Amino acid sequence: MDIIDTIRRKLRKKPADGQPSAGADAGGAATPPALPVPPWRKALRALLPVAALLIVLGTFVFGSGFAVEVEPGEVAVIYNMSGIGIFGDDAEVSKEQGVQFIWPYFQRMEKINLRPQIFVMEGADDVSDDHQKQLTVRANDGSNFYFEKVEIHYQIIPSLAADVIRQNGPSDAFKHHALRVHTREILRNEFGRYSFLDIADPRTYGEATARAKAALNERLNPLGIEVTNIPPPKPSFDQRVELAIEERQNAEQEVEVQLEKRNKLTQEKGRRVQQIEQQKNAEYQTLIGELEAKKQQALNGLIAVKREADKYHIERKADGDAEREEKVVRAKANEVAYSKSAEGLVAEIQSVGASGPDVLNREIAIHIFPQLERLKAAPYSRSQTPLDIRHIDVDGRSGGGR
Repeated sequence: MDIIDTIRRKLRKKPADGQPSAGADAGGAATPPALPVPPWRKALRALLPVAALLIVLGTFVFGSGFAVEVEPGEVAVIYNMSGIGIFGDDAEVSKEQGVQFIWPYFQRMEKINLRPQIFVMEGADDVSDDHQKQLTVRANDGSNFYFEKVEIHYQIIPSLAADVIRQNGPSDAFKHHALRVHTREILRNEFGRYSFLDIADPRTYGEATARAKAALNERLNPLGIEVTNIPPPKPSFDQRVELAIEERQNAEQEVEVQLEKRNKLTQEKGRRVQQIEQQKNAEYQTLIGELEAKKQQALNGLIAVKREADKYHIERKADGDAEREEKVVRAKANEVAYSKSAEGLVAEIQSVGASGPDVLNREIAIHIFPQLERLKAAPYSRSQTPLDIRHIDVDGRSGGGR
């Protein structure tokens, strides 16, 4: 039978007395002599099959807890009720599916659901452990708001199934003792950090939902529960508050529209400024090119003028030098000639001085006497009538004398 085979396998974990161990030399090496088996152990070996047979018969006769079926999506926790190590640990998690066998009276099995589950907060009353009344939160400004529906997706951590049962009780007791208490407390704390104006912003309550999920996992993971998802819920307010929020959202949307228009105008301004800058830059570059060309032309003209000026200077300097040389030569020649003439005049003067008064008489005779021949003289008599100067000609003579 399976139970007897199981017992035998557990008994074979240790080598029997008097038998060679698994590490003995397989080559026939000498081994120490086996110790004699105690009488009580021989009696225990003989009684174990009988006891197992009696337990199996008692199970079929007195109860049906011998075989338990573990369905897909469930995990089993097997408890050792006897305290004897042969029946396993005090609490052992078994992830095997299908029919599992336990020892009646010595072992007990508890199953727990591992499938993803949803904890819902909705409505005005508690319906079940999975469906509680809606969540109401007090904001940090003293106002109240609520969520018409909050869903918390969660599941049991398989390796901590024994801790879940130990802390909360068997089956779904964790929903009542752990899930509903901690979720409501943490959600109120996380959503209550904000004012009703802040929590009306989808970005804010989306952030608060993420914070709430992290806080829940921090609280529930040690208890064997993991929150996998919390769809961001939409908060609800009083009718007047809802109207004020709607008006504010409309105003904010209008602000966003105006900001978008402003951004478009700013972009258009930037585009036009860039276009004008490019145009003016092109014109500037064109003007720079023209000015550079004119500057180069002016430089070329300056060079030509300098060249002509240098040429003219060289030519004029050469002409001046030649004329100077000519004048110097001529001056030297004149100096010699004038020196000779001066010497002749000196000799002539000296000869005249040596001649004395005869020289003067000779000069008078040469130059004065010929002029005396052209002189005519008449006696002078004063006119008896006044002379009219209008009748005097240009030679000083009277008009009537012609």
